[in-house]
Amino acid sequence: LVIKKKRNLKYKERKEFIINELKGKCNNCGISDIRVLQFDHINGGGRKEIKKFHFSGYLHFLYNQFIQDKDTFLKKYQLLCANCNWIKRVENKES
Repeated sequence: LVIKKKRNLKYKERKEFIINELKGKCNNCGISDIRVLQFDHINGGGRKEIKKFHFSGYLHFLYNQFIQDKDTFLKKYQLLCANCNWIKRVENKES
């Protein structure tokens, strides 16, 4: 139980760190509620990448990418709210 709490806290801290670095709001509509903000693959392909990782492991991967090379990260990912992310997926026929 203690390990799970530590892991959840670390996950939350890393997510908040990256969100704050990405200006803390949806790139499309501007909503800033952290509960609905998601990391979107600008050019699609997110599902394939996520399948390689367990959910919490994927955030660790994103965090490490961000820390290692912020400029490359910003070319590949953007911050979208859940609604804008799904709308983009449908409009771009992303799977």
